[in-house]
Amino acid sequence: MQPGSGTVLVVDDDRAFRVATQTLLEDEGFDVKLAANGDEALRVLGETPVDLVITDMVMEKMTGLALLARVRALFPDLPVIMVTGFGSVETAVEAMRLGASDYVTKPHNNDELLIKIRRTLSVLEKDREIVSLREALRSTYSYGNIITRSDKMKDVLTQMRQVADTDVTILIQGESGTGKELVARALHFNSKRRDAPFVATNCSALTETLLESELFGYEKGAFTGATAQRRGRFEEAHTGTLFLDEIGDVSPAVQKKLLRVLQEKTFERVGGTSPVCVDTRVLVATNRDLELMVREGDFREDLYDRLNVFPLVLPPLRDRLEDIPLLVDAFLQKHAVLANGRVKDVTPEVIASMMHHAWRGNVRDLENIVKRAIIKCPGETITSVDIPAAPESVAAEQPQASDAPEWHTPYKEYLRAVLRNAEERYLLRMLRRHKGNINQIARLMDVDRKTVYRKLSDLSIDLEKFRE
Repeated sequence: MQPGSGTVLVVDDDRAFRVATQTLLEDEGFDVKLAANGDEALRVLGETPVDLVITDMVMEKMTGLALLARVRALFPDLPVIMVTGFGSVETAVEAMRLGASDYVTKPHNNDELLIKIRRTLSVLEKDREIVSLREALRSTYSYGNIITRSDKMKDVLTQMRQVADTDVTILIQGESGTGKELVARALHFNSKRRDAPFVATNCSALTETLLESELFGYEKGAFTGATAQRRGRFEEAHTGTLFLDEIGDVSPAVQKKLLRVLQEKTFERVGGTSPVCVDTRVLVATNRDLELMVREGDFREDLYDRLNVFPLVLPPLRDRLEDIPLLVDAFLQKHAVLANGRVKDVTPEVIASMMHHAWRGNVRDLENIVKRAIIKCPGETITSVDIPAAPESVAAEQPQASDAPEWHTPYKEYLRAVLRNAEERYLLRMLRRHKGNINQIARLMDVDRKTVYRKLSDLSIDLEKFRE
């Protein structure tokens, strides 16, 4: 909402006041609606979107306080500024207690009224931005946007749905780049803690001393440079979720404190003696074999048992190759700004080359390669990508053309998979470009509408997502 914009409803049984206020606000760029009483005001609100109500306190038929109560009940987020006569400030304060955003006195100063209107609308806009941001976050990390058609990954999503709205500790395991933090965020934003903080910490990025003070905070004077008390990540995530990445790199001393927090929900800050109680859900992730570390004495068995309440194992990209076309298409849209939206497609040959790569960096590696390809692409379609050669140890694991490895499929099956991928990408492009208009898509494809619907059903494509 730009300064001087928005729709304001002015309610007053004094026609002179209504007209004068309308002139003032319209000169400032506002759209103004008028009502002579409460009933008329409610009728306007039912028919027209309004950003702010300005109402007189004393009116016949329905008082300003009565109108305020009706507005609060019907439109709880709609701000109301009350107008009261000089000397009736007590009544205005009562109106504020009942939910009014502000008040002005009659006769009012025009500058004062404008300042209060702009301030109220500014608060409204910020509230709307917060709601919009929360909805965007929930959409970004909803299960539907974790892109997959792999059976292995679908199993992971099923488990996530089962456990998201509980408070159990979850151990997310997988190779680097498989999307462990994305899964952690999805779990948080689909849980009852979604409106509380999500706090992430990489345990391998800090020394033992720094990690301890980072997680648990410290008291003033705990060490040189501790000039004031500081809260740790556990306190910052209170009522929310704390995500500890690379938990396998935590020292024995920190492991001991983590065990106590998980068991008792309390800890002491560094240099402190008073217990701090927290209600924090803990999610942890690692690309290391914690069970092996326990056997070798590098990780506490009791802590492992506490962390491993509900394990989630993310498959590497090489075990979900069928997801590569979907992921590439998603990354093209996500990073389109890198080429001002010019790059829109990838050739089947490029997709085929990607499906034969080792992908030791997994999805993160794939995303980086697509980003580089977008930047380098001179036209609308990516015809080549710079895929780094696999290290010798990795290359040795990869089959030659004459081999028949487990991950490789027979030629006919491979051909069917490639054709299915190409068909799906084609239909998705048509749906996006033509906003789900089946008649138009069928005409361009030179097939009947039933064929299009059948293809969408076969490929499990939700048509409603593309319609405006």
